[in-house]
Amino acid sequence: MRRLSRRLRDERGVTLVELATTTVVLLVVLSGITAAFVSGTRAQSDAEQRFDAQTQLRVGLDRLRREAHSACSASTSSASSVTLLMPPDCTSTAVTWCTQGSGSRFGLYRVDGAACSGGVRVADYLTTGSVFSYTAPDTPSGSHTRARLHVDLPVDVKPGDGQAAYELVDDVVLRNSTR
Repeated sequence: MRRLSRRLRDERGVTLVELATTTVVLLVVLSGITAAFVSGTRAQSDAEQRFDAQTQLRVGLDRLRREAHSACSASTSSASSVTLLMPPDCTSTAVTWCTQGSGSRFGLYRVDGAACSGGVRVADYLTTGSVFSYTAPDTPSGSHTRARLHVDLPVDVKPGDGQAAYELVDDVVLRNSTR
């Protein structure tokens, strides 16, 4: 007991070797914790970016669907834009939905009028500009179908990484189109 008491009262410090060993162990533990924290932060940032792009796309498709349902007719000059003629007169009120961008990054835009310039970006990170195809109303021998707009919206926040790819596909019927 006396020996233990004497050893506890000893005020000598630690040796340089003990101090260096403790410091190395501490640095190894801290570097592991830091690496895990950085990895988690990057994963959360990537997930939030994908979620935001998907949410924008869903909201944009919903707006497009709502306007297309109300449109009297549609016209496409290319697969990258569609112009919808809107009520009440179905001749002069036009809304254009189009893609703008280059390479592997395009945005979906809504423009008041018949030209695709400027406008409000509704969605981002589309991988192609060719997203629309329009089928005119069909009226052969008793078959009466309304006009239909096919929309194919592929999104990829990181085009080099296949895990971030997402695609929304929809066929929207123009309810006010003539049969």
